[in-house]
Amino acid sequence: MEKKMQAAAKQPSGVFADCELGSGFDEEFFLLNFGTRLLTAFTDREILIDIALETLADFSRGQRIAIMSLDESGKTLKVDGAFYQNQSVRPKVTFPVEGTAAGKWISQKAVGVAPLTLEDGVPLPAESGHEGENRCLCLPLIGSSFRPVGLATIEIPTDCCFDFFEAQQLRVLSTALAVSLENAKLFSRVIHDSLTNLYTRRFYEIRVEEELAKLKRNSGHLSVILFDLDEFKKVNDSFGHLTGDEVLRQFSALMMNHVRKGSTLVSRYGGEEFILLMPDARVEEALHMAERITSLCAEHDFGDDRRKIRITVSGGVAFTDHTQAVSPAELFERADQALYEAKHKGRNRVVVWKNKSAPHRI
Repeated sequence: MEKKMQAAAKQPSGVFADCELGSGFDEEFFLLNFGTRLLTAFTDREILIDIALETLADFSRGQRIAIMSLDESGKTLKVDGAFYQNQSVRPKVTFPVEGTAAGKWISQKAVGVAPLTLEDGVPLPAESGHEGENRCLCLPLIGSSFRPVGLATIEIPTDCCFDFFEAQQLRVLSTALAVSLENAKLFSRVIHDSLTNLYTRRFYEIRVEEELAKLKRNSGHLSVILFDLDEFKKVNDSFGHLTGDEVLRQFSALMMNHVRKGSTLVSRYGGEEFILLMPDARVEEALHMAERITSLCAEHDFGDDRRKIRITVSGGVAFTDHTQAVSPAELFERADQALYEAKHKGRNRVVVWKNKSAPHRI
């Protein structure tokens, strides 16, 4: 232990000091354990960033904190989130890596302190500074296979000094954060469709089971909308599958721009079929949403500058509430019946499921 403490004290900045582990050790260990468990408990990147910022603020007593991730090329740092005056913000800024002090700290893969510079309110390491100025604590985020995935930076007072255990806390937290960010990225790739970036059918199936289970415990409503692009095969046959893929991407973006953010789950169900899960939404709200998207689609020019494509979409709306015991398959069948009726009536329209026998398929 003594050798480890001496090694920690040999950081180039002198910010880490030797200490004896006093009576607060158990409490600090508990907080560290809690913090790392909290970080690894979430796969939603936005939630993870907020928790990480607050956790680093609690442990470091820093004035400004930023978490940045490396892009795929490793040449740019994107600010995922910043923390200042007890508030989390999302500055939409990026910084270069090559030839910068930030790049040097990432390549060293070691926690340490550098002179501070502030850019757009984001603390960054600088090559040089003046005596008495605040400093920048750099926490390279090292993921699996000892690969850098980003950088966390903390503005600290010039007289701030971390003892050995506090330094180790920050190292452990930065490692937990790096691994959590990697897991969040992998999870995102699993639950998102690679072409449209919408949620996958499997993720919809998981979520609809959860929402139906909630209805059994609590009162409420649940609606779904099943969309199918009309005569989409003609697009592929006439313009090719690459153009067809672009139409799917553009229709997906159109839906995402007009749904209720944070509550409506939009998934690609398969091929040119899409399904919207709307918790706590009555059938009237779902119908209004479906009709709006149908109208916007009919008026939209798909394709690119070389070629404009017009295409329509049909929709089926299904619903349930806490008074009904409906399975995920039954709810989908309702939407599918309504969609079939919309197609049967001429396409480019929305039909709401009614409790009657579905028309026979041709």
